[in-house]
Amino acid sequence: MYDGAYQDHVNMHVRLPVGARSNHRLTGDSSEKFDSSSSMLPEEAAAWVRALREGKKQIRLIELAGPGDVFASASVTLECLELLQSDILGAELMLTCLGTGVAEAAPDLARLGVKTVTLLVDTVDIETVSELYDWIRPAKKTVPMDQAAGLLVEAQAEAVKTLTAAGIKVVIRTRVRTGGNDEELAQIAERMAELGAGGMELEGGEGVEFEKYVKELAGILPVTLYKAPSELPPPSSPQTCEDINLPTASSERPNVAVVSTNGMEVDMHLGLASQVLIYGPREDGLPCLLMARKTPGTGGGKERWKALAKECLHDCFALLATHAGDAPRKGLAQQGIRVILTEDNIEGLVDVLFGGGKKTKCEK
Repeated sequence: MYDGAYQDHVNMHVRLPVGARSNHRLTGDSSEKFDSSSSMLPEEAAAWVRALREGKKQIRLIELAGPGDVFASASVTLECLELLQSDILGAELMLTCLGTGVAEAAPDLARLGVKTVTLLVDTVDIETVSELYDWIRPAKKTVPMDQAAGLLVEAQAEAVKTLTAAGIKVVIRTRVRTGGNDEELAQIAERMAELGAGGMELEGGEGVEFEKYVKELAGILPVTLYKAPSELPPPSSPQTCEDINLPTASSERPNVAVVSTNGMEVDMHLGLASQVLIYGPREDGLPCLLMARKTPGTGGGKERWKALAKECLHDCFALLATHAGDAPRKGLAQQGIRVILTEDNIEGLVDVLFGGGKKTKCEK
């Protein structure tokens, strides 16, 4: 169960970044190179939502979106939705994506309780697609833009039709670019309305005349200005513990495991660790190094991680490492052990996990 940092939040918007792959890039996008390290495995996403439920958090909306596109790997998204079923309860389930690969999954999305899909539709004109995007990957491979543009327009249209036919509301989000697609907004709205879309959101930077566009489009589709919601940020893989939505100890799992070469910093890949350092509270409550435990060794596939959880981490609620593959993260998440990828001083990180900030010094 996670800490109380967000216990005052009610009707939370929980965003699950399970899209580990990107399928497009907008021209002139100033963001850094796409980084999948902030993505979550389906098991991690489900475990987090379950922990929030156990902590009596009130969840209004569960959204699958980013950091790439949730349908760049459709099987992962569907697996996540399957794992979430028991913890959706009264929350609304939605997805945000570009639209490629969605039409084929529409029946499964309806079966799994998805109520709304937001499609990122920036144009319905093939020539404009070529101007707005640096590249598009409709499937597993990037294809020439003259082909990709047509495939994108077709895929988005088919997505709207199949989703609405399946009883799922479709909202179009258009990222307005002055001199790019701003003269096509009515065309986009009309085409999407014809296909069955139920609403449109406009997103853009400073200088965009939103009020004018809202008036122009209001007779075609219900239009709103997109504003990033006040959401509960997901557990991430930051460079320090300070930005993490931290897991917390329980009576069954009171300790933290660390992999380290020198006993001072978290500086090691989990897969290379021959031992784990176990930190936990001593009699006076201060967290300290309790012992070191040998790991099961290399090789063994999934059985290795089951053995690690059973033999070394049976009393741990978290494990700190610089890197860890999908297999151990997945396996340990299923056992209720959160893998936190970070690089920092062990003493400070452990102290943060046990709620003491970085003020209390561990006296061994």
